[in-house]
Amino acid sequence: MPPQSPEPQLALGRAIRLRREELGLSQKTIGLEAGLQSTYIAHVESGRQNPSWGKVDRIARVLKLSLWELAKRADELETAERRPTNEPLPTRPARRRIETLDEPSNRK
Repeated sequence: MPPQSPEPQLALGRAIRLRREELGLSQKTIGLEAGLQSTYIAHVESGRQNPSWGKVDRIARVLKLSLWELAKRADELETAERRPTNEPLPTRPARRRIETLDEPSNRK
């Protein structure tokens, strides 16, 4: 099994590249058939581009996979600590409210 990725974007790109190589297709061929630039495909594969679901679906179809199958392959390439759980996401600290000149200050 290939090494795992710490980010979902990297895992998706690696899943696309592995499947493309399995099929013996070039980035140019994927791009042409999906209606995307080959440089865009290269950026997706390297994790530099975060594609929309619609673009991922178009790429998956060229790779003869359903969107779900491609997502499953990407999930298998993610590290264990990145995998989804039923636990809620950790909460972020609340942002401090920025006072404007029009608002009265509560500070003394």
